[in-house]
Amino acid sequence: MGKRAKIHFLTAYVEYLLDQGIRSEEYYLGDASRFLRHLLAGVTAEQVHSYICSSHHSEAYRLRLEKTLRKFFSFAQENLSIEIGEILDRQKEPDQHLVQE
Repeated sequence: MGKRAKIHFLTAYVEYLLDQGIRSEEYYLGDASRFLRHLLAGVTAEQVHSYICSSHHSEAYRLRLEKTLRKFFSFAQENLSIEIGEILDRQKEPDQHLVQE
């Protein structure tokens, strides 16, 4: 079997469980989900900023991360009742062509 280009976390975990012979992944995914929610609830704005600004991320990828993680944290706040607070407060800098002086 060849190596896959991209494997996403949850997909890989479900495939792992199935390969292990687990017939019902409900408890395993539920417990993993609760643990991830616990970690997400404790993340700080500084930790998120540190991750985004990691040296192994290019500038283009950093910009994309800011956008996609902002959407992810909105989802967490709206659908998982996880208070994110200051992480979402950071706004993108306005486009200089749209700012009136």
